[in-house]
Amino acid sequence: MLQNDRSDQVNAQELACRLSDATGLLFRVGLECRSTDNNLFVELLTLEVQVGDELVELVYDPGSVEVGPFTTRLLQALARGIVDGLIVSEQVVQLEPWTWEKLLNIALIEQWDPETFTARVRTCRLTGLSLGFPVLVHCSTWSTEVVEVLANLFPQAPVRWVLKPDLFIYVPLDQCEGGLAQQRVYGDALIEQIHAVLADELGVLATVFVGQVIEEDIWAGFLEVRKLTELHRRFFISKLGLAAWNVGIASLFSETRSIVGQDYIQGVLGHLNKELLETLRVFLEKEMSVADSSRALFIHRNTLTYRLDRITELTGYNPRRLNGAVHLYMALWLGSHTNSNR
Repeated sequence: MLQNDRSDQVNAQELACRLSDATGLLFRVGLECRSTDNNLFVELLTLEVQVGDELVELVYDPGSVEVGPFTTRLLQALARGIVDGLIVSEQVVQLEPWTWEKLLNIALIEQWDPETFTARVRTCRLTGLSLGFPVLVHCSTWSTEVVEVLANLFPQAPVRWVLKPDLFIYVPLDQCEGGLAQQRVYGDALIEQIHAVLADELGVLATVFVGQVIEEDIWAGFLEVRKLTELHRRFFISKLGLAAWNVGIASLFSETRSIVGQDYIQGVLGHLNKELLETLRVFLEKEMSVADSSRALFIHRNTLTYRLDRITELTGYNPRRLNGAVHLYMALWLGSHTNSNR
Protein backbone atom coordinates (compact mmCIF):
# COMPACT_ATOMS: atom_id res chain seq x y z
CA MET A 1 0.00 0.00 0.00
CA LEU A 2 0.99 3.64 -0.16
CA GLN A 3 3.79 4.77 2.06
CA ASN A 4 4.51 8.35 3.07
CA ASP A 5 6.72 8.88 0.05
CA ARG A 6 5.53 12.10 -1.61
CA SER A 7 6.63 11.16 -5.15
CA ASP A 8 4.63 7.93 -5.03
CA GLN A 9 1.58 9.80 -3.75
CA VAL A 10 1.83 12.32 -6.60
CA ASN A 11 2.24 9.53 -9.13
CA ALA A 12 -0.75 7.64 -7.72
CA GLN A 13 -2.98 10.73 -7.73
CA GLU A 14 -1.96 11.50 -11.30
CA LEU A 15 -2.72 7.89 -12.26
CA ALA A 16 -6.18 8.04 -10.67
CA CYS A 17 -6.96 11.31 -12.45
CA ARG A 18 -5.92 9.98 -15.85
CA LEU A 19 -7.80 6.73 -15.44
CA SER A 20 -10.93 8.67 -14.53
CA ASP A 21 -10.59 10.90 -17.58
CA ALA A 22 -9.92 7.95 -19.87
CA THR A 23 -12.67 5.60 -18.71
CA GLY A 24 -15.40 7.67 -17.07
CA LEU A 25 -15.00 5.57 -13.90
CA LEU A 26 -14.49 7.38 -10.62
CA PHE A 27 -10.98 6.62 -9.27
CA ARG A 28 -9.25 7.85 -6.13
CA VAL A 29 -6.17 6.86 -4.15
CA GLY A 30 -7.28 5.13 -0.98
CA LEU A 31 -6.39 2.81 1.87
CA GLU A 32 -9.80 1.29 2.51
CA CYS A 33 -12.53 -0.41 0.54
CA ARG A 34 -15.54 1.45 1.88
CA SER A 35 -16.61 5.05 1.72
CA THR A 36 -19.31 6.93 3.62
CA ASP A 37 -21.79 9.04 1.67
CA ASN A 38 -24.71 10.62 3.56
CA ASN A 39 -24.16 8.10 6.35
CA LEU A 40 -24.51 5.20 3.90
CA PHE A 41 -21.74 2.70 3.31
CA VAL A 42 -20.91 2.25 -0.38
CA GLU A 43 -18.80 -0.72 -1.41
CA LEU A 44 -15.87 0.19 -3.64
CA LEU A 45 -13.46 -2.01 -5.59
CA THR A 46 -9.68 -1.78 -5.47
CA LEU A 47 -7.16 -1.79 -8.29
CA GLU A 48 -3.55 -2.48 -7.30
CA VAL A 49 -0.69 -1.14 -9.39
CA GLN A 50 3.05 -1.27 -8.78
CA VAL A 51 4.57 2.24 -8.50
CA GLY A 52 8.31 2.05 -8.08
CA ASP A 53 8.93 -0.26 -5.14
CA GLU A 54 5.51 0.37 -3.67
CA LEU A 55 2.10 -1.15 -4.36
CA VAL A 56 -0.51 1.53 -4.97
CA GLU A 57 -4.12 0.75 -4.20
CA LEU A 58 -6.60 2.73 -6.28
CA VAL A 59 -10.26 2.61 -5.36
CA TYR A 60 -12.97 2.97 -8.00
CA ASP A 61 -16.74 3.01 -7.93
CA PRO A 62 -18.17 0.31 -10.23
CA GLY A 63 -21.58 1.97 -9.99
CA SER A 64 -20.46 4.73 -12.34
CA VAL A 65 -20.14 2.19 -15.18
CA GLU A 66 -20.78 -1.55 -15.17
CA VAL A 67 -17.42 -3.26 -14.72
CA GLY A 68 -16.86 -6.84 -15.79
CA PRO A 69 -13.81 -9.11 -15.46
CA PHE A 70 -12.47 -8.14 -18.89
CA THR A 71 -12.86 -4.43 -18.13
CA THR A 72 -10.98 -4.87 -14.85
CA ARG A 73 -8.07 -6.56 -16.62
CA LEU A 74 -8.10 -3.84 -19.23
CA LEU A 75 -7.95 -1.14 -16.57
CA GLN A 76 -5.06 -2.87 -14.84
CA ALA A 77 -3.10 -2.99 -18.08
CA LEU A 78 -3.95 0.64 -18.80
CA ALA A 79 -2.89 1.68 -15.32
CA ARG A 80 0.44 -0.15 -15.62
CA GLY A 81 1.10 1.60 -18.91
CA ILE A 82 0.43 5.03 -17.41
CA VAL A 83 2.56 4.28 -14.36
CA ASP A 84 5.45 3.18 -16.55
CA GLY A 85 5.22 6.48 -18.38
CA LEU A 86 5.12 8.46 -15.14
CA ILE A 87 8.13 6.70 -13.63
CA VAL A 88 10.39 6.27 -16.67
CA SER A 89 9.78 9.58 -18.38
CA GLU A 90 9.75 13.08 -17.01
CA GLN A 91 7.58 14.20 -19.90
CA VAL A 92 3.82 14.54 -19.55
CA VAL A 93 2.15 11.31 -20.66
CA GLN A 94 -0.73 12.01 -23.08
CA LEU A 95 -3.32 9.27 -22.71
CA GLU A 96 -4.70 8.14 -26.06
CA PRO A 97 -8.39 9.12 -26.20
CA TRP A 98 -11.25 6.70 -26.69
CA THR A 99 -12.17 5.94 -30.30
CA TRP A 100 -15.22 4.32 -31.83
CA GLU A 101 -13.07 1.40 -32.93
CA LYS A 102 -11.81 0.74 -29.38
CA LEU A 103 -15.32 0.84 -27.96
CA LEU A 104 -16.70 -1.40 -30.69
CA ASN A 105 -13.96 -3.94 -30.05
CA ILE A 106 -14.76 -4.12 -26.33
CA ALA A 107 -18.49 -4.33 -27.09
CA LEU A 108 -17.86 -7.32 -29.35
CA ILE A 109 -15.70 -9.13 -26.78
CA GLU A 110 -18.11 -8.52 -23.91
CA GLN A 111 -21.25 -8.95 -26.05
CA TRP A 112 -22.93 -5.71 -25.05
CA ASP A 113 -26.52 -4.92 -25.90
CA PRO A 114 -27.29 -1.60 -27.68
CA GLU A 115 -28.37 0.09 -24.44
CA THR A 116 -25.06 -0.71 -22.72
CA PHE A 117 -23.15 0.58 -25.73
CA THR A 118 -25.12 3.85 -25.73
CA ALA A 119 -24.33 4.35 -22.05
CA ARG A 120 -20.63 3.76 -22.66
CA VAL A 121 -20.63 6.24 -25.55
CA ARG A 122 -21.84 8.92 -23.14
CA THR A 123 -19.26 7.89 -20.53
CA CYS A 124 -16.41 8.04 -23.04
CA ARG A 125 -17.77 11.29 -24.50
CA LEU A 126 -17.60 10.06 -28.09
CA THR A 127 -19.30 12.30 -30.65
CA GLY A 128 -19.13 13.23 -34.31
CA LEU A 129 -21.34 10.72 -36.09
CA SER A 130 -23.75 12.10 -38.66
CA LEU A 131 -26.47 10.35 -40.64
CA GLY A 132 -24.96 7.39 -42.48
CA PHE A 133 -24.85 3.71 -43.41
CA PRO A 134 -23.26 0.93 -41.35
CA VAL A 135 -21.37 -1.24 -43.87
CA LEU A 136 -19.67 -4.59 -43.34
CA VAL A 137 -17.21 -5.71 -46.03
CA HIS A 138 -16.31 -9.41 -46.03
CA CYS A 139 -13.16 -10.13 -48.04
CA SER A 140 -12.29 -13.47 -49.61
CA THR A 141 -8.66 -12.81 -48.62
CA TRP A 142 -7.44 -10.18 -46.21
CA SER A 143 -4.93 -7.49 -47.06
CA THR A 144 -4.01 -4.37 -45.11
CA GLU A 145 -4.45 -2.52 -48.38
CA VAL A 146 -8.21 -3.08 -48.09
CA VAL A 147 -8.32 -0.42 -45.37
CA GLU A 148 -6.26 1.98 -47.46
CA VAL A 149 -8.40 1.54 -50.58
CA LEU A 150 -11.66 2.09 -48.71
CA ALA A 151 -10.18 5.03 -46.80
CA ASN A 152 -9.46 6.65 -50.16
CA LEU A 153 -12.95 5.77 -51.40
CA PHE A 154 -14.66 7.15 -48.28
CA PRO A 155 -12.24 9.70 -46.77
CA GLN A 156 -15.06 11.20 -44.68
CA ALA A 157 -15.84 7.89 -42.90
CA PRO A 158 -15.32 8.41 -39.13
CA VAL A 159 -15.16 4.67 -38.32
CA ARG A 160 -13.01 1.95 -39.90
CA TRP A 161 -13.00 -1.12 -37.69
CA VAL A 162 -10.86 -4.06 -38.79
CA LEU A 163 -12.23 -7.55 -38.08
CA LYS A 164 -10.04 -9.63 -40.41
CA PRO A 165 -11.15 -10.73 -42.98
CA ASP A 166 -13.96 -8.21 -42.47
CA LEU A 167 -13.98 -4.44 -42.28
CA PHE A 168 -16.77 -2.42 -40.69
CA ILE A 169 -17.07 1.15 -41.93
CA TYR A 170 -19.54 3.94 -41.28
CA VAL A 171 -20.31 5.82 -44.50
CA PRO A 172 -21.77 9.29 -43.82
CA LEU A 173 -24.72 10.46 -45.88
CA ASP A 174 -25.44 14.06 -46.76
CA GLN A 175 -28.60 14.84 -44.81
CA CYS A 176 -29.61 17.38 -47.46
CA GLU A 177 -29.64 14.72 -50.19
CA GLY A 178 -33.06 13.30 -51.05
CA GLY A 179 -35.46 11.21 -49.03
CA LEU A 180 -35.52 7.60 -47.94
CA ALA A 181 -35.97 6.23 -51.47
CA GLN A 182 -32.91 8.08 -52.77
CA GLN A 183 -30.89 7.09 -49.72
CA ARG A 184 -31.65 3.44 -50.41
CA VAL A 185 -30.62 3.82 -54.03
CA TYR A 186 -27.28 5.12 -52.76
CA GLY A 187 -27.08 2.25 -50.27
CA ASP A 188 -27.67 -0.31 -53.04
CA ALA A 189 -24.99 1.38 -55.13
CA LEU A 190 -22.48 1.01 -52.26
CA ILE A 191 -22.58 -2.75 -52.67
CA GLU A 192 -21.52 -2.69 -56.31
CA GLN A 193 -19.11 0.21 -55.80
CA ILE A 194 -17.15 -1.41 -52.98
CA HIS A 195 -17.15 -4.82 -54.65
CA ALA A 196 -15.86 -3.32 -57.91
CA VAL A 197 -13.10 -1.16 -56.43
CA LEU A 198 -11.64 -4.00 -54.32
CA ALA A 199 -11.78 -6.41 -57.26
CA ASP A 200 -10.22 -3.93 -59.69
CA GLU A 201 -7.50 -2.51 -57.45
CA LEU A 202 -6.58 -5.48 -55.26
CA GLY A 203 -8.10 -8.53 -56.92
CA VAL A 204 -10.03 -9.15 -53.70
CA LEU A 205 -13.56 -10.53 -53.96
CA ALA A 206 -15.79 -8.90 -51.38
CA THR A 207 -19.35 -9.39 -50.18
CA VAL A 208 -20.87 -6.13 -48.93
CA PHE A 209 -23.64 -5.70 -46.36
CA VAL A 210 -25.42 -2.37 -45.86
CA GLY A 211 -27.71 -1.61 -42.91
CA GLN A 212 -30.50 0.88 -42.45
CA VAL A 213 -29.59 4.58 -42.22
CA ILE A 214 -28.63 5.45 -38.64
CA GLU A 215 -27.06 8.39 -36.84
CA GLU A 216 -25.60 7.38 -33.48
CA ASP A 217 -26.72 3.76 -32.92
CA ILE A 218 -23.55 2.40 -34.47
CA TRP A 219 -23.47 -0.78 -32.38
CA ALA A 220 -27.07 -1.59 -33.34
CA GLY A 221 -26.03 -0.91 -36.94
CA PHE A 222 -23.16 -3.37 -36.65
CA LEU A 223 -25.41 -6.06 -35.16
CA GLU A 224 -27.82 -5.53 -38.05
CA VAL A 225 -25.22 -5.94 -40.81
CA ARG A 226 -23.74 -8.95 -39.04
CA LYS A 227 -27.19 -10.57 -39.10
CA LEU A 228 -27.37 -9.81 -42.82
CA THR A 229 -24.34 -12.07 -43.33
CA GLU A 230 -26.36 -15.00 -41.99
CA LEU A 231 -29.32 -14.24 -44.27
CA HIS A 232 -26.96 -13.90 -47.23
CA ARG A 233 -25.32 -17.25 -46.50
CA ARG A 234 -28.69 -18.97 -46.34
CA PHE A 235 -30.81 -17.23 -48.96
CA PHE A 236 -28.71 -14.91 -51.18
CA ILE A 237 -25.42 -16.73 -51.64
CA SER A 238 -25.12 -15.81 -55.33
CA LYS A 239 -25.45 -12.03 -54.77
CA LEU A 240 -22.59 -9.54 -54.33
CA GLY A 241 -24.05 -8.40 -51.04
CA LEU A 242 -27.25 -7.51 -49.26
CA ALA A 243 -28.97 -4.35 -48.04
CA ALA A 244 -31.30 -4.50 -45.05
CA TRP A 245 -34.30 -3.27 -47.05
CA ASN A 246 -33.91 -6.04 -49.63
CA VAL A 247 -34.17 -9.09 -47.36
CA GLY A 248 -37.93 -9.33 -47.93
CA ILE A 249 -39.53 -12.41 -46.44
CA ALA A 250 -36.12 -13.95 -45.76
CA SER A 251 -36.30 -12.42 -42.29
CA LEU A 252 -39.43 -14.51 -41.62
CA PHE A 253 -37.48 -17.69 -42.30
CA SER A 254 -34.23 -16.63 -40.64
CA GLU A 255 -35.02 -18.49 -37.42
CA THR A 256 -36.58 -21.47 -39.22
CA ARG A 257 -34.59 -24.65 -39.62
CA SER A 258 -33.96 -25.75 -43.22
CA ILE A 259 -35.93 -28.97 -42.77
CA VAL A 260 -39.00 -26.99 -41.70
CA GLY A 261 -38.70 -24.82 -44.80
CA GLN A 262 -38.43 -27.91 -47.00
CA ASP A 263 -41.54 -29.38 -45.39
CA TYR A 264 -43.41 -26.12 -46.06
CA ILE A 265 -42.37 -26.07 -49.74
CA GLN A 266 -43.34 -29.71 -50.20
CA GLY A 267 -46.67 -29.22 -48.48
CA VAL A 268 -47.66 -26.28 -50.67
CA LEU A 269 -46.06 -27.03 -54.06
CA GLY A 270 -45.28 -30.74 -53.91
CA HIS A 271 -48.03 -31.81 -56.31
CA LEU A 272 -47.27 -29.29 -59.07
CA ASN A 273 -45.30 -30.27 -62.18
CA LYS A 274 -42.77 -27.99 -63.88
CA GLU A 275 -45.36 -26.53 -66.26
CA LEU A 276 -47.71 -25.54 -63.45
CA LEU A 277 -44.84 -24.18 -61.34
CA GLU A 278 -43.70 -21.96 -64.21
CA THR A 279 -47.27 -20.82 -64.84
CA LEU A 280 -47.65 -19.93 -61.17
CA ARG A 281 -44.33 -18.06 -61.08
CA VAL A 282 -45.18 -15.94 -64.13
CA PHE A 283 -48.74 -15.28 -62.91
CA LEU A 284 -47.48 -13.95 -59.57
CA GLU A 285 -44.66 -11.95 -61.20
CA LYS A 286 -47.23 -10.30 -63.48
CA GLU A 287 -49.21 -9.24 -60.38
CA MET A 288 -52.00 -11.78 -61.04
CA SER A 289 -52.90 -10.26 -64.40
CA VAL A 290 -54.44 -12.90 -66.69
CA ALA A 291 -53.80 -10.83 -69.82
CA ASP A 292 -50.13 -10.09 -69.07
CA SER A 293 -49.44 -13.65 -67.89
CA SER A 294 -50.97 -15.34 -70.93
CA ARG A 295 -48.91 -13.12 -73.23
CA ALA A 296 -45.70 -13.84 -71.29
CA LEU A 297 -46.37 -17.61 -71.41
CA PHE A 298 -47.50 -17.56 -75.07
CA ILE A 299 -50.74 -19.37 -74.23
CA HIS A 300 -54.45 -18.61 -74.62
CA ARG A 301 -56.32 -17.01 -71.72
CA ASN A 302 -58.51 -20.11 -71.43
CA THR A 303 -55.43 -22.31 -71.11
CA LEU A 304 -54.12 -20.07 -68.33
CA THR A 305 -57.48 -20.19 -66.56
CA TYR A 306 -57.47 -23.99 -66.74
CA ARG A 307 -53.94 -24.16 -65.28
CA LEU A 308 -54.84 -21.77 -62.44
CA ASP A 309 -57.87 -23.91 -61.61
CA ARG A 310 -55.63 -26.98 -61.62
CA ILE A 311 -53.14 -25.27 -59.25
CA THR A 312 -56.01 -24.46 -56.90
CA GLU A 313 -57.21 -28.07 -57.00
CA LEU A 314 -53.76 -29.57 -56.32
CA THR A 315 -52.55 -27.13 -53.63
CA GLY A 316 -55.71 -25.96 -51.93
CA TYR A 317 -54.64 -22.33 -52.51
CA ASN A 318 -56.27 -20.13 -55.14
CA PRO A 319 -53.58 -17.95 -56.79
CA ARG A 320 -56.25 -15.46 -57.91
CA ARG A 321 -57.08 -14.56 -54.30
CA LEU A 322 -54.70 -12.68 -52.02
CA ASN A 323 -54.60 -15.15 -49.14
CA GLY A 324 -53.86 -18.04 -51.51
CA ALA A 325 -51.36 -16.06 -53.55
CA VAL A 326 -49.41 -15.17 -50.38
CA HIS A 327 -48.87 -18.83 -49.45
CA LEU A 328 -47.95 -19.81 -52.98
CA TYR A 329 -45.54 -16.89 -53.38
CA MET A 330 -43.77 -17.62 -50.09
CA ALA A 331 -43.33 -21.27 -51.00
CA LEU A 332 -42.02 -20.35 -54.47
CA TRP A 333 -39.62 -17.78 -53.05
CA LEU A 334 -38.28 -20.11 -50.38
CA GLY A 335 -37.91 -22.92 -52.90
CA SER A 336 -35.95 -20.87 -55.40
CA HIS A 337 -33.61 -19.40 -52.76
CA THR A 338 -33.09 -22.72 -51.02
CA ASN A 339 -32.17 -24.34 -54.33
CA SER A 340 -29.61 -21.58 -55.00
CA ASN A 341 -27.82 -22.57 -51.80
CA ARG A 342 -27.27 -26.14 -52.88
